[in-house]
Amino acid sequence: MVKTNDPMPGEDDKQLVSMLKKAEVKAFDILFHKYSQKLYHFSFSLLKNEEDAKEIVQETFLRIWSKRFEIDLGKSFKSYLFTISYHLIIDRLRLRLKDQEYRNFLRDYFKISDFGTSSKIDYEELTQMIDQVIEELPKKRKRIYKLSRKGGMSNNEIAEELGISVKTVENQITLSLRYLKLRLGQHLLAVILFLSLFP
Repeated sequence: MVKTNDPMPGEDDKQLVSMLKKAEVKAFDILFHKYSQKLYHFSFSLLKNEEDAKEIVQETFLRIWSKRFEIDLGKSFKSYLFTISYHLIIDRLRLRLKDQEYRNFLRDYFKISDFGTSSKIDYEELTQMIDQVIEELPKKRKRIYKLSRKGGMSNNEIAEELGISVKTVENQITLSLRYLKLRLGQHLLAVILFLSLFP
């Protein structure tokens, strides 16, 4: 399993990427520690192979390092990480999908009749689609989701802010995520990766 430590406090992704573009290894290490474990768990949940999952993580961050000078500081690092990771996972899945047993596993995993492996979707497009679906949620549920995912508030903080129980907050977030997966089923792999990397 990929070993990770907690990222250093006080340094956001933009600061770290700025350092990374100057070839500062410390910044690379912090970004790796911040995101590699989530990416590993997601990759392993799909590929069911520890070595494959490790290779996805290693190849993702190898590409980030080799292309560090090309990273646009005006865009989210999460966008860059998502795009690289998603394409690598899709490529690996295409190889695995030659096995009918594995195809059956994926259909059961996603509970859909057909498993699409389109690599055309990107972070910005997916974010826009998710935002549109979130707008369809009931008013209270939408507010809770936005406070959690966009406001970065903990369940306890949201409960205190809105004067409701933590359990209610948890239930509303669960229902929001369930609705997202239902509405964006054709992009389910991308949605789950997005939610895994960027809760």
